[in-house]
Amino acid sequence: MACSSIGWTLMAILVSGAPERMDRSLIATGMIVVALGLLLMVWAMPSGSVWLVAVAMAAMGGGFGLSWTFILRRSTALADGDEVQRIAGAIPVLQRLGYALGAAVIGIVANASGFLSMQAPEDGAHAARAIFLACLVPAALALVAMLGLVRR
Repeated sequence: MACSSIGWTLMAILVSGAPERMDRSLIATGMIVVALGLLLMVWAMPSGSVWLVAVAMAAMGGGFGLSWTFILRRSTALADGDEVQRIAGAIPVLQRLGYALGAAVIGIVANASGFLSMQAPEDGAHAARAIFLACLVPAALALVAMLGLVRR
């Protein structure tokens, strides 16, 4: 998790002064990097490679750091004038809702994959794979939503 936070912070600092004309490309690049980091986690976590997990987590955090500010800026720029405040307030609320709902769903996936009854390292690898594979569905939906946000 530290690698994710560090990746987010470093990328957010690096792109903090980016002009508005770059919003679409930064959003798309960031979300693709998040998805690629998640794909790497499907393999990295079950393999047990600490370095590979660190790289995948840094990529996911970096992707969010690359795009998050610009998602907010683009969303409010596309909104009608009387909706800007509502959208600006809704985005962090939806982010927190996503964290809570995601944690609940992944808890169910972990339990269904045998996380509570692990007997051997292979059982842990199976649960880890199931958890990160389950995350690919919302990631794919996020990429589709991202396409709508970055279109002209």
